[in-house]
Amino acid sequence: MAAGIVLLIGLMFLITQLMGQGATGEWPSITIASELGIPADRVYSDWTILNRPLQFVLGDVQLWIVLVFAAALTYWVTDWTEEQLGRRLSSRTPPPELSQQSSELADSGTSA
Repeated sequence: MAAGIVLLIGLMFLITQLMGQGATGEWPSITIASELGIPADRVYSDWTILNRPLQFVLGDVQLWIVLVFAAALTYWVTDWTEEQLGRRLSSRTPPPELSQQSSELADSGTSA
């Protein structure tokens, strides 16, 4: 559910950019930095290896792309968590037919 909401918000930002391009003729840049009012020359970290990716994601990547990837990641994490918890919390017992068949095969000395 959360992944679907984030995906729809991302698509709404894309539509907003497309409407802006249709009205003005140029592609408006809606990024996280532009929405939060972060200046372009801000240094996020003294480490170059961290500063460059942060500057790229916050200042250069369009917001709708970030939100679509966040929705995909959220969907994957919730699906994986549900699968893992389902395995650990379920106490499945084999169906009685299978256990009877395996005991009959063991007694007869033949294999299926």
